[in-house]
Formats: sequence, structure tokens, C-alpha cells
Amino acid sequence: MKAIILTGGKSSRMGTDKASLKIGGVTQLDRILSLIRPLTQKIYLSIAHPSLNQSGCDIQRSAHDLHPLADLEPSPGPLGGLQAAFNDDPRSPWLLIACDLPRLGQSDLKELMDHHDSQKDVTCFLNPLDNQPEPLCAIYSPSASAKLDKVIAANQRCARRFLTSLDRIELTPSDPQAFLNMNRPEQLAELEHLDQYGAVEKTIRVEYFAKLSQEAGTESEDLRTSAATLAGLWDEVRLKHHFTLDLPHVKPALNNEFASWDTPLANEQTIAFMPPFAGG
Repeated sequence: MKAIILTGGKSSRMGTDKASLKIGGVTQLDRILSLIRPLTQKIYLSIAHPSLNQSGCDIQRSAHDLHPLADLEPSPGPLGGLQAAFNDDPRSPWLLIACDLPRLGQSDLKELMDHHDSQKDVTCFLNPLDNQPEPLCAIYSPSASAKLDKVIAANQRCARRFLTSLDRIELTPSDPQAFLNMNRPEQLAELEHLDQYGAVEKTIRVEYFAKLSQEAGTESEDLRTSAATLAGLWDEVRLKHHFTLDLPHVKPALNNEFASWDTPLANEQTIAFMPPFAGG
């Protein structure tokens, strides 16, 4: 098996290279490498197409002596890394993994390898937060290569949609928060809090307003959660109810007072999530 770590994204929402971000004093790339190296030494770094600025990835690659694999076209999305991997070696199974999964454990990756079946297109995990397959921590068999070429040729770039079209083995990770990632600074704050204080389960009353209550099918619910901040709780309910709004378009309130997304959660609080209201 070979592994390819996705680092070629623009990180436009985070505003900085996610692979070099530190939690607990360790960069995300260093942490992922520490998980992968006991399983395979054939590790590659997915980088952007040469037409795009990739200086940050060059620094990361040089520091770790990793083999670079550039996207075959500009801005292909995460499937571009898998396409470049199969282009380099179409006969090998490939572990495709995002660089920003700080809650993923060594035991989870070992389980992924132990259960991989070359007769299946892919071996993957179900995200416990929404029970949907996770495309960016999965082992893809060579049989997935031809199917991948077809969806990219059709300009279908959704990694999860591609994954759900494949014949697959689905596993459950040991940690319900294994696939928390860092697309935004608010999510980084959530993960830093979890790293510092650990995951503490608590009961939270959640209230939804306007469009959110319609999509959730309820105006309120009591949840047991290990989320550390308002941002972490929002990600949890967003996935659970498949909300169409993302974090920048929602305002949180804690006990009837507007609050910042990095506000820590405590047991038996009431949290409200509000979308923009018509007229202001």
C-alpha cells in the first residue's frame, strides 16, 4: 500500500496552510506522518498543480523528504490527489488522507488496513456525526481508478458522491470525533480546546430559529455532546440535520446572549442558532 497526504488545497477559509498549523506543539503534517509511517514508508504528498502557488507545500516536502505528486489540472478538488496517485501507480492500493484530522488515532488507520479487501473499490469509515462515508481517510483499490477518471472527465468533483458510488467496506472509528477537521479558524479553536482539556460529555439544550427549525424539523432538542465550543456544537448539529447554511451565515447565542464561536460549552446550557432574518 502507498499513502498520499492531501496538502494541495487553497486553505482559503482557514487563511493559512493547514498542514503547518500546530495543536499541542505538533504540526498537522507531522502528526499524520507519525500515524502513517508504522504502516507504510511509501508516502507521497499531494500538492497543487504547477500553475498555482505551492511554496508552502514545497517547504513541507523539503522538511520531510516526501515524494511530491502534483494535481494533473488546476483546482480539481480533493479527488485530484487521488487521480495523481493512480496516475503515478495504477496497480497499487492508495491510502488517501487529509492533512488536518487531529483526532484520528493510530488504531483507526491500522483497522482500515486490516479490513481492506482488494476485491472492493474502497475501505472507508462512517463519520459518527452524520453516519455518512468519509472519502478523505480511505484506502482505494486499483478498481476505483477507472471510475475516478470517468467522474473527473464529467466534471463531477464531489469526493463523497464519488465514494458512495463505489463498492465499499464501511467501518466505525473508535472516537466519535475522529473526523473533526480544520477548515476555519473557529474549528481550529474547537480542536485546540479538545486537545488541552479533553472531550467532556455534557447535556445541552439547542434551539433553532426560522430556516434552521424548518430543516431540523424541530424548534429545540436536548443533546448529549462532547463538543468543546459553540463552533464544535454547530458542526455537530449541522451534519446531523444536513443544514444548508454554513457557519458564517449563522449567529449563536448562549443563554439568550449573543456569543462568539470560540465560547466554551458547559453542562446544561441553552444554545440558540439563528440564521439571517428578513429585513435585517
